[in-house]
Amino acid sequence: MTFAASWHERRVNFAAHPVGWPLALLARRLSPVLNVPGFGLVVSDAEVAHDVLVNDDIFTKNGRGSLSATITEFLGPSALSNMDGEAHARLRSKLADIVAPSQAGELLRGCVGPLDALQQALERGDEVDLVSAMRWMSGRITFDMLGVTPDGDERAACLALVALGERIASGLDFRTPSPARLAAARADCDQLVAYARHGYASADAPPRSFVRRLRDLGFSFDEARGVLGLVFLAGTLTTAAALPRIVALLIDTRQFSALRDDPAGIPLAIAEGLRFTTPVPATMRIAQRDATVRGHHIRAGTRVVLMTCNLTRDGRMFPDAFTFSAMRTQPARARNLWYGAGPHFCLGFAIAQRQLHMVLERLVALHGTMRVVGRAPARGVIVPAYRHLRLRLDP
Repeated sequence: MTFAASWHERRVNFAAHPVGWPLALLARRLSPVLNVPGFGLVVSDAEVAHDVLVNDDIFTKNGRGSLSATITEFLGPSALSNMDGEAHARLRSKLADIVAPSQAGELLRGCVGPLDALQQALERGDEVDLVSAMRWMSGRITFDMLGVTPDGDERAACLALVALGERIASGLDFRTPSPARLAAARADCDQLVAYARHGYASADAPPRSFVRRLRDLGFSFDEARGVLGLVFLAGTLTTAAALPRIVALLIDTRQFSALRDDPAGIPLAIAEGLRFTTPVPATMRIAQRDATVRGHHIRAGTRVVLMTCNLTRDGRMFPDAFTFSAMRTQPARARNLWYGAGPHFCLGFAIAQRQLHMVLERLVALHGTMRVVGRAPARGVIVPAYRHLRLRLDP
C-alpha cells in the first residue's frame, strides 16, 4: 500500500465527516463493541455486525432513535429501508424480477452514451473528470428509471438531478433535522417526486422503464416513489461515488494496468475497492428485545450503530486489512458485508456490480498509461467521495 493511496483515502473520508471519521477511528481503537451513553452501541466487529444484520426479527430498522422517521418523511412509507418484517419481505418479493441480474443490462442502457463519451475523450488525450462522468451516468440511469426524458442539455440535466439527490441524501444521518433543514429537504423531495409522478402517470413512459414496470405490477404511486427514491439515493449515488475512488486506488497502488492483462480479475478488484472505500460508512438497527450476540448483552430499545468503515478493517476477517490488494479473495462470511446482510441486503446489488464492471472494464482496456492529474475531496457529503478526479491517458 503506497503512502499516496492511503493519504488520499484519508483525505476523502475526513473531508466528508471531519468529526465523525476521527470518532469512528477512536471507537475502533477503544473496543470492537463500545457502549456510548446517549448514542448507542457502536459495533466495529464484523462477526457481531453480521449476526445483528441477519437477525431481522430482533434488530429492526424502526424504533426510537432510528432513521426510519426521516426516511418516511423524505421518501414516503414504502422505501424498504424504513420497513421491517412481512411488509418488507412482501415488497422485496414483488421487486425481485425487476432488479434480477438478468435485468441489469436493460436498466443500465443509459450508461452507454456517457461511457462512450468518456472513452473517446481519453483516447483523444483529453483530460477528463471521472467524477463528472459518473454523475452523468447516474443521472441518465435515474431519468430512465423514472421514465422521463430530460429537457434541453441532457448532461446538464443529469448533473442537476444527481445534485438534487445528494442534497436529499445529506439529510439522512444520525442527527434530527432542524426545521430549516427539513423544509429544504422537503422542497428537494417534492421535485424528485414530481419526476416520479410524471413517469408513473405518463402514457409515454417506455414499457421497460423501472417506473412503468412498477405501475404494471400494481404498485401504488406511494410505493413506487419510495422504491425509486431508495434505489436512486442508496444505490445509484453510492455507485457514482465509489467508482472514482476505486480507480484512484488502482492507479495510486500501481495495480490498474494489471487488470488489462487479466480482466477476469475485475470482480475481485471491485469487491476489494468497495471493502476499502466502504461507500456507506455506517448503518443502524434498533434492538426490539433483550438479546445476546457473541457474548455481548444488548437491552431492548438499544440503538446499534454498525460502523461499516470499521467492519471492513477487522483483521480477523480481512488479513492485512489496511492494505488495498486488488486480487484479494473475500472471506465468505464477510463477503459484501458493506452491502448489508440478511433480509435487508442491498436490493440493487447486481445492478451496482454490473455498472461498476462496465465502467472499469472499459477503462482498463484503453491502451496507454492512466494517470491522475488532479483531485479534490468532496466536503460535507454523506457518502465520502471525490469532488473531482481528473484523469489523462498517456500514449
